[in-house]
Amino acid sequence: MDLASVEHTETTGGDTAELFHAATTVEAAIRFASWCDQQRHLTAQAAMEYFGLQKATAYRWLNAYRAARGIHA
Repeated sequence: MDLASVEHTETTGGDTAELFHAATTVEAAIRFASWCDQQRHLTAQAAMEYFGLQKATAYRWLNAYRAARGIHA
């Protein structure tokens, strides 16, 4: 069997995991939260630049992080 011709059809975390160089979305979320915890001025622009996120994705992940931490912006 030629392994180069095998098509990978199963996903473990989708595009989000790939953006974070993570095996799963859970790992991506942990990496994102860890990065957020280290920031003095947490902004969507910083997340976009650091992770290469689209604007809507950066805001969605930041809002989820803030909600989980009980941070009201």
